Amino acid sequence: MAARYDYAIVGNSAAAINACDAIRSVDREGSIVLFAEEKYRCYSRPLISYLVAGQIESKGMYYRPSGYYRSMRVEFRKGARVEAVDAGKKTLTTADNEKVKWRKLLLATGFKPFIPPVPGLEDVDYITFVNWDDAKRMLARTAKPARVLVVGAGLIGMKAAEAAEARGAEVTVVEKMERVLPQALDEQASRMVWERCREAGIDIVTGQGVAALESTGGGKGKATLEDGGEIDFDLLVMAVGVRPRAELAEGAGLDCPHGIEVDEHQRTSLEDVFAAGDAVSAMDIVLGKPAINALWPVAALQGKYAGLNMAGREVPYPGCNSMNAVEFFGLPVLSAGVVNPPEDGYEVIARRVDGGDYRKVVLQGDVIVGMLVAGRVERAGILTSLIQERANVRRVKNFLLEEAFGHIHLPRSVRQERIKETAAGIMKAGAARDEGV
Repeated sequence: MAARYDYAIVGNSAAAINACDAIRSVDREGSIVLFAEEKYRCYSRPLISYLVAGQIESKGMYYRPSGYYRSMRVEFRKGARVEAVDAGKKTLTTADNEKVKWRKLLLATGFKPFIPPVPGLEDVDYITFVNWDDAKRMLARTAKPARVLVVGAGLIGMKAAEAAEARGAEVTVVEKMERVLPQALDEQASRMVWERCREAGIDIVTGQGVAALESTGGGKGKATLEDGGEIDFDLLVMAVGVRPRAELAEGAGLDCPHGIEVDEHQRTSLEDVFAAGDAVSAMDIVLGKPAINALWPVAALQGKYAGLNMAGREVPYPGCNSMNAVEFFGLPVLSAGVVNPPEDGYEVIARRVDGGDYRKVVLQGDVIVGMLVAGRVERAGILTSLIQERANVRRVKNFLLEEAFGHIHLPRSVRQERIKETAAGIMKAGAARDEGV
């Protein structure tokens, strides 16, 4: 007889864990089961490059304490792959052919690496650098001098290259497009990152794809580029991109042309089936329409609202936007919203400042829809909050990129709202203190 649970969650990363927290904030008694394909308890995937580089230890990878599942009364099924969902019967089936019945289901299945059809790839050992096992394999392969080839210069690829360099490897990055980080950054910021990487000794080849791969034995291989050039490697990292992992949703009968579609409560079109995280197309406040934002903070926020709604709170997801905050060889870079706008309908204000720092805002009318800061990023949070709030900045356009730009320059309505939020936060903290929380 199939086991029955009030809540079943497929996934074990940011969206899934924040959904558990949210459910328990409303429902202390309902039974929860969580299925995780990996053998680890929840950990922070964005930290794998820092683990390889030696900047954190293994214990710093974990997203929650070791007793998290027990304290939250969540039945944790590690190493359990869910193969199918029957929304009509409200059941799911694992790879071990176990059937589980649920009252509410959350699909937090995340993304999967996109692997291009390169001739010879099936004969070559490679990693995608998206999980802890990939990090362990890079650590093992770079324990002695090694040549690492990274295919793809997006965020994952560039962080993999930086981590490998920190291990003392000889690193080459090959990118099909003409510059590094083409989606997250503009041309100027891309050049700044490229310069830092070259100074660190990383060889970057742009405007070239890999035409073929071949194994040379012992886990090593050779890549042939489109122009005929050849690169030997001891470790290959395929980091061309990611795609929403929507197979379960599709198998359950959901239409997922561009990720799993949800409403403002993170509900799918199937009764009592919710979705959150990197596989989901949810409201992007900058674009004004649903989009996939495969980012850790976005997944966490969607998971929170999915959990609240699964537990009966009926709280709409406020929407979010794409934002990246990373650092390459000591160069902090923060981008949000639209950073590479089409020529028509947008206004761009950009400035290089003392010390080589770079700042840019993109406006549509009198509203900021994008920003990018490379170098000193201390005040960038003000710009990102203005994007989130869609505040009218007509009167402060001339100050947006000033070093001294701060709350005093914000529109009066925004300042007043923040004063209210701060006061409410102080009162809440005081009440918690008085109650001994």
